[in-house]
Amino acid sequence: MKIQAEKTTLLTPDHWKIALYSYIPEKVTRRYPVMLLHGIASNHNVWDFGFEESSFARHLAAQGYAVYALNLRGRTGSDGPHTGRSRQWSIDDYLLCDLPTVVTHVLEKERAEKMHWVGHSMGGILGFFYQIRHKASNLQSLTTFASALNYTYSTLNHFRSFLDYISALQYYPIKTFYKPMIPFASLNTFWNRFLWNPENIDPKVAERVLEMMVEPIAVNEWNQIKLISAAEGMPRLSGGFPHRADDRRITVPTLMLAGDRDWLCALDGVEWTMDELSCERKLIVFGKEYGSRSSYGHMDLVCGKNAPIEVWPKATDWIQKRDSL
Repeated sequence: MKIQAEKTTLLTPDHWKIALYSYIPEKVTRRYPVMLLHGIASNHNVWDFGFEESSFARHLAAQGYAVYALNLRGRTGSDGPHTGRSRQWSIDDYLLCDLPTVVTHVLEKERAEKMHWVGHSMGGILGFFYQIRHKASNLQSLTTFASALNYTYSTLNHFRSFLDYISALQYYPIKTFYKPMIPFASLNTFWNRFLWNPENIDPKVAERVLEMMVEPIAVNEWNQIKLISAAEGMPRLSGGFPHRADDRRITVPTLMLAGDRDWLCALDGVEWTMDELSCERKLIVFGKEYGSRSSYGHMDLVCGKNAPIEVWPKATDWIQKRDSL
């Protein structure tokens, strides 16, 4: 029986509407629910593009988990510029408003004390920082796909000055930049390499990514994310000490999954993060040099051709072991 996604709209304390998509099996057999969180310029579709074979959300639900995937503010389905709301939002808004709203809703809905947090890119970063701003006791495990707390090694650094220059736009309409690329989604182009290894993604999935998943980036959001480095950490707009990888409040057991050819989240940055964290942690790298069938980029770590047989089992094993504790 195919598990259907159901949308629920939640209201944050500052009165923004955010979309939450649930994948609930006929019989939930697992102790804790799973929350899936997308990255920057992304949305919940990274976990489910409508193709059963490349949907990590449906994969987890089929194993008996109650699965929830959200769209943070600014994304399709949630409030943002497209609904007449502000063109400005920040990481602080996610941590103080969006995420506590979703965590509370899911735990109450499933009558659970804890949840498994799974994040791609920024979604993993927020999993670390949520522990600093809130209760780590709400989380049973953390699994990150292509996340790091140091981006000084990222190819994206070459474009920082360009993004700073156009900050007068208030938010970056990334979808407008990528829309002309849709006919070339399956090609090995410079722009596609930022998102995936072309050899490791199905052309139909690549097209869906550019059609359904690319979202705007708010300037405040970008200004916080770009400062994640070994020296600076991520600043809070509200003031106070920045979020850092060595913060002792990060205590949840963490599995970090990384690609060998990720242009956005460089392996060096993931390894640096592993060295800084003090919680129980494990790193698994995927790529030809590490015994994988192909090299891995940024998004194909989740929805690539080989992800279901190479990456997903490692993630689900980690979650399952901690679900039984």
